[in-house]
Amino acid sequence: MLKRVQSVYYVVKDMSRAVDFYQNVFGMKLKFRDGDKWAQFDGGNVSVALSSAEESASMEGGAVVALEVDDMAAYEAKLRAAGAVVIQRRDMGSHGSVVAFRDTEGNIVQLFAKAPQ
Repeated sequence: MLKRVQSVYYVVKDMSRAVDFYQNVFGMKLKFRDGDKWAQFDGGNVSVALSSAEESASMEGGAVVALEVDDMAAYEAKLRAAGAVVIQRRDMGSHGSVVAFRDTEGNIVQLFAKAPQ
């Protein structure tokens, strides 16, 4: 039986740039960093981490992290200012909305905002 999802991670080429991106855009608290090998953030119930290629299980495939936010417009502005590229927007009606973007390392990340009640 699965105990819990411990972390979701992306392989990155420039650890410092990627750490700065996740700290500055989302205000994520850095829990642990091992130089340019690994960085792990407090993502609430699941840790979000960044890995070097050497520390990664495999370069094949990939992960997509969905980050829940309260104010989609504010985060879209932060993303643009940080150089992220928005690649898709989707309105899910009464459920909420999703914005997919590429972070500074080219990884796909999604923002999710619940619809106002």
